[in-house]
Amino acid sequence: MNALLINPWICDFSAYDLWSKPLGLLRIASFLKRLKVKVSLIDCLDRFHPQLDKFLNGRTLTKSTSGSGSYYSEVIDKHSIFKDIPRRYKRYGLPIEIFEKLLRETKRPDIILVTSGMSYWYLGVFEAIKILKKRFPSVPIILGGIYANICFDHAVKNSNADFVYRGTDIKEILGAISKLTEEEFDYSLIKKENLYLAYELYPKLAYITLRTSSGCPFKCSYCGWYLLDDRLKQEDPDFVISEIEYFYNKFRIRDFSLYDDALLYRAEDHIVKILHGLVKKKIKAFFHTPNGLHVRYINEKLAKLLRETGFIQPRLGLETTNEERQIVTGGKATNKEFLKAIECLREAGYSSKEIGVYIMAGIPGQSIEEMEETVKFLSSCRVRIFLEEYSPIPNTPDYKRSGLMPDADPLFHNNIAFSYLYGQDRLHEVKDLVHRLNKR
Repeated sequence: MNALLINPWICDFSAYDLWSKPLGLLRIASFLKRLKVKVSLIDCLDRFHPQLDKFLNGRTLTKSTSGSGSYYSEVIDKHSIFKDIPRRYKRYGLPIEIFEKLLRETKRPDIILVTSGMSYWYLGVFEAIKILKKRFPSVPIILGGIYANICFDHAVKNSNADFVYRGTDIKEILGAISKLTEEEFDYSLIKKENLYLAYELYPKLAYITLRTSSGCPFKCSYCGWYLLDDRLKQEDPDFVISEIEYFYNKFRIRDFSLYDDALLYRAEDHIVKILHGLVKKKIKAFFHTPNGLHVRYINEKLAKLLRETGFIQPRLGLETTNEERQIVTGGKATNKEFLKAIECLREAGYSSKEIGVYIMAGIPGQSIEEMEETVKFLSSCRVRIFLEEYSPIPNTPDYKRSGLMPDADPLFHNNIAFSYLYGQDRLHEVKDLVHRLNKR
């Protein structure tokens, strides 16, 4: 049996590769391979794909030494919803020419699995499915991922996929594959040990992205992760250590990005054990936390351990310094907890340039003045500020406050579209302030 896995393009006004990888797709691939399925992967967002070189004409994509950087992109026509937004709309990722060439070089699959990212990126998903249907007209396509889960009805009606999967249960996904292909799997082949993510499917690797847990104990009003996975499940620390060691030794990877939503939760039973294991294994790597760390759980001991094990430029999640909004949005952090975390990180040896803090702009009901107060407060703390524009996520409390209809086209979830179309045009003032203070 042959399976083809696809990570489609991003269609948006802007996009940046912050160590992004299709973790769900790679997890499915590892199970399929264990079940003796021949798996092929085409990641349209692979910035390091060898066939991309000729399109760069000697240029290099802007990238840091840690592997993050800019995507290759091409300007495309804007959807009519975006007609009044004075910005260029782009397709980020491999040129379609490369995608079609890779499909021609791929043996006819028995099943195709397409994942999806943000709900408002669905145009890239639809384009990939259209091309796949043309190339392999009789091969069933399963669509999953974030968009498929959050906007399930929209995906069923419009994607042209043969089956849209909603959920995170690997056995259900395998069951859907078995039903569509009439292939019987020998599930006794699946064992927990050494079932690492299938990164060997990539022609070239610059970094490894992992999750040591799924779910999140918080239900923040602006975040919809609990709609995808409402149970917090932390991996066995020994398994995480062995997976990192495997990629460290076999692929000589030195940059690891941990995409947990609650990496520090129950720290003594999870991340502390992992970090001590890495020290014992003498693994000298760099670790990145693009999803942000919960400041509530950072103490002196943990801060020193993070520093010792190579967690560079830790990013913290604060969102706002407005105490009332902190409570309304879920009570994830307080200003007192934030200041204590900063103090612990500085005592551990982190400098102002290394400490980054995420804040949100454009939350329904949030004034420009409130955003500016947050920015000025963080500047006084001498930390680097990362501004995240609010994106409406269906079925969350803040979505209901946003003014969007429940069945609004997912393109309206786009953070830039939302800010332009719903009276947040002054956000540029906050962005300019952040830029000036970060330079200082």
